[in-house]
Amino acid sequence: MSIATLQEYIDILWILICTMLVVLMQAGFCCLESGMVRAKNSIHVAIKNLADFCVAAVLYWAIGFAFMFGESIGGIFGASNFVFGIESTMWMYTFFLFQLAFCATATTIVSGTVAERMRFSGYMITSAILS
Repeated sequence: MSIATLQEYIDILWILICTMLVVLMQAGFCCLESGMVRAKNSIHVAIKNLADFCVAAVLYWAIGFAFMFGESIGGIFGASNFVFGIESTMWMYTFFLFQLAFCATATTIVSGTVAERMRFSGYMITSAILS
């Protein structure tokens, strides 16, 4: 194994560790929001946090990542890598997971502001738009 390959693996490992730390913010926001609502609604908040992570993952993979990091059209938005698949590199998957963690965490912040004020279906629509 060459030094360059080893360095690339170390870089990927570091990004994955950082990704795990950002995903832990999801759990922190879930605990914070559960503590701020009435006891009967705490499980509802936890389910909302899990559901918005799932919605964010699917929509960010299908659309958001390509808009942010695809090949640029006039420097405005990306137009490639929509629903990327097997042909992608390990670095692209790692970078996608890192960016997905921030996308999902940003969506979860909104979850805390609307706790006990919004229906689940309405929140899922809001989560989809935000993601």
